[in-house]
Amino acid sequence: MLEYQIFFDYTPMLLTGFWLTIKIVVCAIALGIPLGLVLALGRRRNYVIISFLSTSFIELFRNTPFIIQVFLFYYVLPFYGLKLSAEYVGVLALAAFGSAYFAEIIRAGIDAVPKGQLESARAIGMTEWQAMKNIILPQTLTIVIPPLTNQSLTLIKESAILSTITVHELTMSGLMVQGETFRPFEVFIMVALLYWALNETIATIMRKFEQKVKKNRKTSFVLKLDTTLKKSQSIK
Repeated sequence: MLEYQIFFDYTPMLLTGFWLTIKIVVCAIALGIPLGLVLALGRRRNYVIISFLSTSFIELFRNTPFIIQVFLFYYVLPFYGLKLSAEYVGVLALAAFGSAYFAEIIRAGIDAVPKGQLESARAIGMTEWQAMKNIILPQTLTIVIPPLTNQSLTLIKESAILSTITVHELTMSGLMVQGETFRPFEVFIMVALLYWALNETIATIMRKFEQKVKKNRKTSFVLKLDTTLKKSQSIK
C-alpha cells in the first residue's frame, strides 16, 4: 500500500530540488539558444575556419553521451584552473549540449526559407547580417518554435543526469528522500509528476506563443497586402 504520509512530509524537500531544476534549465536554455544561433550562422559561413569550428563543436556535443560531457566539465575544468560549483557546471554542460541541437534546428529553419529571398535582399544592398535579421530570421521563427520546444523539454529531462555530480536538483532530491524512507515507489511518483507538470506547462506556453506569432505574421501580411492594393489603385 502507498504511504501517503511521505507525500506530506517530503514534498518541501522535493520542491526545493524542483526549484533548482527550473533555475538550471532556464539558465541553460537562455545561454544555449543564442549560442545555437551563433553556431548555426557560423556553420553557414563561407569562411573555412569559422565553419569548421562551428561544425566541430556541434558534432562533438551531438555525438557523445551527455553524461560523459558532464563528467568532462566537472572533472577536467579544475585541472585548467576553472573551479566552479556543481550547479554552475551543470548549467554550462546543459547549455553546451543543448546549443548543438538548437544550432541544427535553427540552421534547418533558415534553410527552409527560399534562398531567393536572401539573394534579393543582397541585390538591393543589404549586408548578409541585415538580410538575416530583417528577412530570414523572422520567417524562421515560426518554423523552429516546435522543434525548439521539443529540445527544451529534452533538456529538462536530461537535467536529471546532473545528480551524478551532486547537483541537488529534483532527481537528486528524490534519491535522498528514497534513501531516508526506503519507499522508492511513492518518491519517484512525486518526482515523475513534477517533471510532467513542468514539461506540460512549458509545452502549453510555447503552443500559445506559436499561435500568437502565426497570428501576428498573418495580420502583418494582410496589412501589407492592403497597403499595396491601395497604392496600386491610387496609381491607376
